[in-house]
Amino acid sequence: MRPQLRRSFRGQRVLLAAGPLLAAVIASAGPAPAGQTIAQGSHAEPELSVLRSGIEQGDFDEAVRVGERLVAAEPSNSEAHDLLGRAYGRKAEQSLALRQAFLARKARASFARAAAIDPSNAAALADLATYDLLAPALLGGGRSKARREAEEVLKLDPERGHELLGAIAEREEDAVAAEEQYRLALAASTKGLRGRRALSGFFLRRKRYEEARALWLRAGAGDPVQAYESSAIALESGEKLRESLEDLEASLRLPASPDGPREAELRVRLARVAGRLHRPAEAREYLTEALRIEPKHRDWQKELARLPR
Repeated sequence: MRPQLRRSFRGQRVLLAAGPLLAAVIASAGPAPAGQTIAQGSHAEPELSVLRSGIEQGDFDEAVRVGERLVAAEPSNSEAHDLLGRAYGRKAEQSLALRQAFLARKARASFARAAAIDPSNAAALADLATYDLLAPALLGGGRSKARREAEEVLKLDPERGHELLGAIAEREEDAVAAEEQYRLALAASTKGLRGRRALSGFFLRRKRYEEARALWLRAGAGDPVQAYESSAIALESGEKLRESLEDLEASLRLPASPDGPREAELRVRLARVAGRLHRPAEAREYLTEALRIEPKHRDWQKELARLPR
């Protein structure tokens, strides 16, 4: 194959990876704390709330519109730039390859701008580090950049910093170092949700299901977070699916937690567990209700369309 053709095909593969890449960035980022870096005298909080809601509920076009308007009005608002980067990333998932790459670069620029405006914004710096860890050089990423950024995050937010360093070690196929960092992330927080999720995910990727399950049993039975996270283990392992379905159903009757899944997320997880149990009618009902609550999620719409009738 001629060199220029080889480069072209390699570039196409990178472009096609942009959407999943940004999805991974958002997934690992978690929810942004409200109002963390609003400039004095700012009136941005209502629009920041709309921006956060758009990202959470799948209305990425609206989130991008609001975010772009907000950063134009308040260019020194670090949180707005960070959230706009997340909105670009989620929008990339739903775009064609060339558009994905364009949005990926815009996402990185937004994360970098947020971190430059406020070097103490650990969320923005962590988003930038995650992007750089996962993205190829063609899209502005690089592991050495990610490591430098993770070390800065570690100074600001030890739990998040250790999580990032664990992800870097895992990317480098150093499982021992990765586990050590994820355990340090868990130890660094009194609540431990970010570190607990990171360590649980590490165990899942290595099919260490009992160790992953034990982490959430320690977190407290009957809790929506515990039920939601344990259901991910059930889906991955194919074990304890019926128990997981019962726990998730019970969680719907409990008050929502700021750190836990939203009602629509619980219903989507219920649909997936019901699907694994070969109960498509129940799965369809749960997904339909989730979309009634949060109708903009295209992935959920596609999931519903794939279910047998």
